[in-house]
Amino acid sequence: MRIFLPGWGATSEVWAPFAHPGDRLGGEIGAGADIVAWSLGAMRALEAATTTELQSLTLIGASGQFVRQGTYRHGWPERVLLRMRERLVVDTDAVLDEFWALALAPGEEVPPPPRERDAATLQRGLAFLADYSMLDRASRISCPVRLLHGGRDRVCPPAAAELLAESLPHAELTIWPEAGHAPFLSQPDRFRAWL
Repeated sequence: MRIFLPGWGATSEVWAPFAHPGDRLGGEIGAGADIVAWSLGAMRALEAATTTELQSLTLIGASGQFVRQGTYRHGWPERVLLRMRERLVVDTDAVLDEFWALALAPGEEVPPPPRERDAATLQRGLAFLADYSMLDRASRISCPVRLLHGGRDRVCPPAAAELLAESLPHAELTIWPEAGHAPFLSQPDRFRAWL
């Protein structure tokens, strides 16, 4: 069984066009599962894989760390996440619109994914990203990991995916140079073939 996990701001329904009968959209990660996950969901799957034996990880737009800290320069400044958290209370739709615009590479035109509307879930996701760092624990992940990344990803830059791939014992990184943060949505047929 495959479990599909969404990225921040989206619901698991974003994966409905790619799931097969018997697959699960969202939910808990259990031992032995094959995980397909995007962005925040990918980072949660990586965390789970450090303590739970999984069959495989297929991750889109993943990073080993989200916020810039110390010598790690491939993430967002923490203050950006703090501002997003503050603005979510005032204008959730504007924050989600701005994030989706950033997720697309220049020239990509894709409608936004089904939106997460629960404010607490959105806030927890941003808090998770602020604290997330697993580069020092990536070597604990024993299952095969397939990474797909957009070469024009402005949410998680390609250099972050390259560093993550180097940190994982069994990783294969594919970069689509023209794609942004959601290559499975901007190029769904190509993604199905890759998947």
